Amino acid sequence: MAVSGGRLEMATGTQPESQGLFGMSKQQTAVAVGLGLIALLGAFLRFYKLGTYSIGNIYYAATVQSMLTSWHNFFFASFEPGGSVMVDKPPLGFWVQAASATVLGVNGFALALPQALAGVLSIPLLYALVKRQFGVWAGLIAALVLAITPVAVATERNNTTDGLLLFVLLLATWAFLRAVRNGHFRYLLLGALLIGLGFNIKMLQALLPLPALYALYLLGAPRSWRKRIVHLACATAVLLAVSLSWTIAVDLTPPENRPYVGSSENNTVMELIVGHNGLRRLLPLGRAALAGNGGPPSPPPNVGQPNRFPANPPAPPNSGLPGQFPQNQPPQRPGAGNRPGNPIAQEVGEPGVLRLFTEPLVTEAGWLLPLVLLGIPLIVVTLGWQWPLGDRHLALVLWGGWLLPEVLYFGFTSGLFHAYYLIMLGPPLAALVGATAWALGQVRQRRRWLGWTLLALFAGATVAFQSVTLQNYPHYALWIVTIAITLLVLGLGMLALAARRARLGLSKVALGIALVATMVAPLAWSGLTTFNANPDVALPHSGPDAGWSLRPNASATPLSPAEQRIIDYLLVNTDPDNYLVATLSAHDASPFVLATRRPVLTFGGFNGGDNVVDADQLAQMTAEGELRFVLANQQLAQRKPDIAAWLTDNCTTVTIPGATRPALPNNQTFRPGSEGQANILYDCDSH
Repeated sequence: MAVSGGRLEMATGTQPESQGLFGMSKQQTAVAVGLGLIALLGAFLRFYKLGTYSIGNIYYAATVQSMLTSWHNFFFASFEPGGSVMVDKPPLGFWVQAASATVLGVNGFALALPQALAGVLSIPLLYALVKRQFGVWAGLIAALVLAITPVAVATERNNTTDGLLLFVLLLATWAFLRAVRNGHFRYLLLGALLIGLGFNIKMLQALLPLPALYALYLLGAPRSWRKRIVHLACATAVLLAVSLSWTIAVDLTPPENRPYVGSSENNTVMELIVGHNGLRRLLPLGRAALAGNGGPPSPPPNVGQPNRFPANPPAPPNSGLPGQFPQNQPPQRPGAGNRPGNPIAQEVGEPGVLRLFTEPLVTEAGWLLPLVLLGIPLIVVTLGWQWPLGDRHLALVLWGGWLLPEVLYFGFTSGLFHAYYLIMLGPPLAALVGATAWALGQVRQRRRWLGWTLLALFAGATVAFQSVTLQNYPHYALWIVTIAITLLVLGLGMLALAARRARLGLSKVALGIALVATMVAPLAWSGLTTFNANPDVALPHSGPDAGWSLRPNASATPLSPAEQRIIDYLLVNTDPDNYLVATLSAHDASPFVLATRRPVLTFGGFNGGDNVVDADQLAQMTAEGELRFVLANQQLAQRKPDIAAWLTDNCTTVTIPGATRPALPNNQTFRPGSEGQANILYDCDSH
């Protein structure tokens, strides 16, 4: 051991070692091979049949399609080619997807590729970070955990941009660590710039690890306290400048020269940051937003889109799970409970201590939480206290400061979040599993049998917890638990043998096998995620196809027969330079944008609650010949009564057999009974 710059570091051995491949020592060769295999495993889980099953979230896919139609739409991240409304996220992640789609076309693979690639690159990056802190083997374990984290696999196989965000945040973490280690101010500014780029991918979500990163620099930088504070103030200025650059550019653009800011209440990106993507994610009122502006739409009727929202899907082959459920009532994930009218509660459960340890969230990122929560106190005790803080102390500040606040947030918040947001737990959780392995190894070297006992306790408790979780999935439980227990017994037995013979090499292998036993369940779950041929593409979740979804899944060709009939009619009866049709929400418009690349006016934004166009503006557009047809559904009268009334008074209905129906008189309630009959197509031709 050696002291450098006030921090404790491992001394580098100088004894010559036998050579392996490419001039590397045998140990270096083994490590390189191990890391390569882990990266290949992560790549397989993310790339196997990537994009084969669907084009992804059709809202985001339509946005990328629209962005490719003009530089104006590209910059403003317009949801539809006519530039009526923006997507409700910042543009950077979609700019990357648009670049991919420019080369490969707008398809499921091209749109998911940036996220999958970012997820694979995150694996060796995390290895490099943890290796510098806790050694090679801890780095390998951390890389393996990140590679097989189920929520990461599910999200990075999708066209949501969280995987790209995570990679950018890990790059920022590298820059902050470099600034602390070498004292170079420019790396601190680079880290702030990278977080600012992350802000332009998912807004406030990018700031979740920021307190931990600031604490890392404040407590560890080799500068005076005054300079540390000044440096962080400068970094904050850079962070704000980069984060808000696009926001300011949009908000300073006159509203008539840009799309409406989707899911905002006053047509500004700043309100979108503070409101829909801010307070609604933090406060209980966020769930109430589901019924109003900006929240995810209620599941649509099972009519007119049978390939995306089956009314009664069959059980997956050999799933061991119920596949049938009452007509028009989506099934629940195990443990989600029956919470009518609250789809978010069905997806993430109710706030409380056990939220991350029970369904529906435990299978996303909770498999190894018991190991980490047991390991953090052990790491603290093993490190002891010193000032200034050593490298490993600072590592605990970083990864613990990243993980624990997020555990509290996701566990107890009543605000609006989705299960795939738990991908943010991936890097700190994986790093702390590696740190726990290091701490167990340290105890094992000092007190062999105490180390054996703690390993048996930590790994045994984790495997037992996983076994209880798998009771909800009896078909998979038997073989997963059997493999885990077998590896655990083997590892503990080898460790006991190594303790008697004092063989360090055998101890490391045994420790690794015992810890791998705790990873069997998340690896199996990630595998089931990869092989799931019917994933929820709107709200990604891990595991097998359990027949549940809060959204209709998008197929590779996301058009129902009814929608195809409507499109065929519209293409014949509209001018190619004008709007194809107008719809209430982005959900209604997305298939038409993807199928035709034509402008589709979305007068209610994402969920039908935005004030993109009112009745007077709609009348003006029809009078000027920009728009002729409006496709309405049974939600229109509730969400936009002024537009519904104007359509009734000024337009006629078009009946397309099997696709649309006439309007009912006297506001009668329509009960759909066959495909497409929930739709009303209004012809507002005034010429």
